[in-house]
Amino acid sequence: MLVRIKPEDVEIGMFIHAFEGSWFDHPFWTKHFCVETAEQLLRIRGSAIDGLVIDQSRSRVTTSEAVSPPQFTRPTAVEEVAPPFRRAQVAFGLPSTPPRDELRRKPGYNSECRRARRLIDKSRDAVIDMFDTARLGRAVEARRMVPLARSIGDSIERDTKALVNLVRLKEKDEYTYVHSVAVCALMMNFGRHLGLDEPVVQDLGVAGLLHDLGKVAIADDILNKNGSLSEGELHSVRGHPLAGHALLENSQGVPEAALEVCLRHHEKLDGGGYPGGLRREALSLFARMGAICDVYDAVTSNRPYKAAWAPCEALTEMQGWTGHFDVPLLDRFADSLGIFPIGTLVRLSSGELGIVMGSGGEAWEDVMVRVFFDCETLAECDPFDRAVAPSAENPRIVGRDSPTFWRFPDWDMMRWRVMAAEVAA
Repeated sequence: MLVRIKPEDVEIGMFIHAFEGSWFDHPFWTKHFCVETAEQLLRIRGSAIDGLVIDQSRSRVTTSEAVSPPQFTRPTAVEEVAPPFRRAQVAFGLPSTPPRDELRRKPGYNSECRRARRLIDKSRDAVIDMFDTARLGRAVEARRMVPLARSIGDSIERDTKALVNLVRLKEKDEYTYVHSVAVCALMMNFGRHLGLDEPVVQDLGVAGLLHDLGKVAIADDILNKNGSLSEGELHSVRGHPLAGHALLENSQGVPEAALEVCLRHHEKLDGGGYPGGLRREALSLFARMGAICDVYDAVTSNRPYKAAWAPCEALTEMQGWTGHFDVPLLDRFADSLGIFPIGTLVRLSSGELGIVMGSGGEAWEDVMVRVFFDCETLAECDPFDRAVAPSAENPRIVGRDSPTFWRFPDWDMMRWRVMAAEVAA
């Protein structure tokens, strides 16, 4: 049974199903966990959330003062209770948002988040209108997407986290539309990280907004199906790049990058993708970028048939899909987000090297790094685990590092040894 309570009524032993209000107002990177410590209790009670939902069936204690449970109008495999764009989910994995008192001390941060919310709403509505136009058989006015992409680019320039974190928050019925906004933001952020010229970055933003236009040809019950697709349904889904490309070809002012990404974002480096089965050199940089951004946003979003993956685990899995992505380009993408897959060699501001082991902390908000090397003495040390908070100033993760630079003789064996080492609790 789900019940809604106020933050001040939370007790140790209660299982939190969801937070209400903006995820910027609560201090955790996850929304499903049991309150186990006094520190967690104080952080919840001291936050600015409006309320939270407790799962009584998974709690060790119950509350007699809980209000009536929330009403679900569209129950899904992953139930949501907060209003649109106010989810507690944080699937993007960029550095943690500071607590509310720190936000107040950071000039302009909250105002930029509010501006980003308005921009996402506006962009979503524009994409919905574009899809509706295409469904009616009318030509898509691609030029309408240009100022939207420019506004999204400006928002990223002001504060990357404010926009790219917020686009993670998707309703089931709006997934396709906000996914397009998310891919737009990811493509532009990625393009700037690669040092591409700004006009090219703007075109990549338009490409992100238009890349899934062909989904107008797919029935909603297929797009939102919980189970596996039949052969016929799979054929329908795999036809959307060609359908979208045909729609865009009949429209004026569509950048070449948008045509390329629309047609090729489901191709794979080994030729196992669709619709063309192209391989390696036949795939342009834009197609390779589109494939990465599209899949990353998809696997870190809640869908009717699966729960979202955490960013660190998502990139770790994507690195293991042999033949799917351009691996060096995928590493650059991870760098553009500040996300470090499991097994990545990173340098800490404390002058140490470590290997990313995953997530940690009471609510899995920290990055767990296994420290094994002292950069000052140029010597290995006994491995130990250090939880690095996303917002920490010191120690913090400076960035990924190169095993070759440190002349580690057999990095694969060394990494395995360090990761398999027993460390003190």
